[in-house]
Amino acid sequence: MNVFKQRFGVWVEDVVKYSRYVANGGLLFTLYFTLIYGAFVYNQFLMDLDPAFPSEWIVALIWLLLPLGHRPRTLIQEADQVFLLPRLGEIQAFMTGIRLFNVVFAAVRAILVMLVVLPLLVRTQALTSVEVGAILATSVLISAAGRLAKLEGIKYVVLPSALASGFLMLFSVPLLTPVPALVPFVLLHVRRNRRIPLLDWLTLEEKSKAQFNRVVSWFVDVPTMREDVRERSFIVSLLERSVLKQADAARYVYGLRVMRSNDSLDLVLRLSAVALVVMWLSGGWYVGLVVPLFVGLTALQLVPLFKRLDTVSMASWLPITRTERLVAYKWWATRLLFAQLLALGVASLLFGATWDALVGLGLAYLVVRYYLSRLT
Repeated sequence: MNVFKQRFGVWVEDVVKYSRYVANGGLLFTLYFTLIYGAFVYNQFLMDLDPAFPSEWIVALIWLLLPLGHRPRTLIQEADQVFLLPRLGEIQAFMTGIRLFNVVFAAVRAILVMLVVLPLLVRTQALTSVEVGAILATSVLISAAGRLAKLEGIKYVVLPSALASGFLMLFSVPLLTPVPALVPFVLLHVRRNRRIPLLDWLTLEEKSKAQFNRVVSWFVDVPTMREDVRERSFIVSLLERSVLKQADAARYVYGLRVMRSNDSLDLVLRLSAVALVVMWLSGGWYVGLVVPLFVGLTALQLVPLFKRLDTVSMASWLPITRTERLVAYKWWATRLLFAQLLALGVASLLFGATWDALVGLGLAYLVVRYYLSRLT
């Protein structure tokens, strides 16, 4: 049986299985509400938009970002280091399938982004349907090239082409933007791997699965996966001087995990950045209501994280009780959420909130207390 078809079938089964869990989760309804609210705010922004708004600069910036941040799927397993090793030079069909699989992922990513950006562009630029198609094709090509470059282990090959397409967009020549976007595919074809770079593809697969599991874990418990952490030596040194100096081992270990991981401090920063964008787009009396919405989304993801950390964190190895570990994690979660609450509250005032800022802060406080009470 074809190796790619077999692995692809297993991937589809996993996605379908976890999709059912996600569909039954309460967070999905919250996300629906967030998307509806975001669409309403964005529509209001477009209706009041000045036609002189430099939307072409937004498109050029997005083209620079599209090649970045990809997590390709390779469907490689650890056991392949033994069982697949003798066949590395014989499974070109598998490698071709993986490349096409990732191109589809990249194309979907680009189309979703452009569904948001194109209304902005069409409202401020006089574009024909052919020019809109060329802009969409450029986005898909840049995204696909970025994902393939990550798969082939080639860095920065797409950025010059994305920059060139961006300049053509700024000079009002959208019909020619796909031409520079096609150039990276020539180099990618010439330098493509002819044999599976097993260890590199295994690393990519582990990172991609860890990202998938982090998203699904918002809705349901999933098997724990290994994940990368950031060094952040300055923050770690501050923890050592303050928390560790108090001989609070559990608080120190959880502090390390919170400050260095992608699903704690980074999560707060990412959602706070999105909240600021929503406040900027809305600019109405309801700006203050953005605060409890995004603080609630953050708490909804931070609180269940303790269940996973309770089994995999180094704190579980220490001679301390689960109650002490719970207190330590709640200590960090409380400070992260209240810091986000206060920061977004101040930002809402800067974006025009009045009495709704107090309402938003009050609702956000109740949301935080509710989710923290669920930490048991």
